Amino acid sequence: MTDKPRYGSQYSDADWGCDYFEVEAVTPIGKIRVCHVIVNDIKIISEALAKKVLDTSWMTSLDVGSRRAYDRTVQETAAALVEIFESTKITSDVGSEFGEIMVSIGSTKALEKIFNHVILPIAELWKPQQKQNEGFDFHTVCTDDLINFGEAKYSGSVNPHGNAINQSKGFIDDEKHLRDYVHLRELAPESAVDNLNNDNFGIVTSFSINTEDPLKVLKNAIESAQEKLSLDNIKAVYLVGVSQ
Repeated sequence: MTDKPRYGSQYSDADWGCDYFEVEAVTPIGKIRVCHVIVNDIKIISEALAKKVLDTSWMTSLDVGSRRAYDRTVQETAAALVEIFESTKITSDVGSEFGEIMVSIGSTKALEKIFNHVILPIAELWKPQQKQNEGFDFHTVCTDDLINFGEAKYSGSVNPHGNAINQSKGFIDDEKHLRDYVHLRELAPESAVDNLNNDNFGIVTSFSINTEDPLKVLKNAIESAQEKLSLDNIKAVYLVGVSQ
């Protein structure tokens, strides 16, 4: 059984209305790292999310054909997302669509601040999910040049860490991480893509937390991840809990 984790370093992010905490935990498989995001201001994060999805600077490094292939999809998806963000900014009422994106992008910001990850464009911009369970929600690249495949689950009432971990495992079993290759070869560094082709990658499982004892939820998530995400090909596992 895993000892209860404890808080380590803290980072405040006024531009996103969030605090990020590294969570220290000793785990038997040794590759699990944990952090906790606290969203302090829904209006501020709504504005930051809108700016994030409207920022198309990542497309400037693509070749002409790739830019044209992504352009319309990115425009249409960004417009739909901004509408959700603007509505949430006005009401401060977090619905499921906003909540899942908040968990996704909030997690990537924590990984950027705490573990120096590079954030890739959120998958919904370049891979609209026209049906349920299309695949991973977001991606980062860590300092070990691994592409990390992220799955986010949001609930306004329960702690969906189990669902997020099970979904991540199911996607790997179904090789949905490999289906992202045709996009990631355009978006990620060549060294990270080479690692993916050699079956070396990481997983990010992020989830909302609705409890007065978030460390207990994170402890349960660690124990579940140890059991279900221990495959040798998974070189790193990041667990990110998001509270508001």
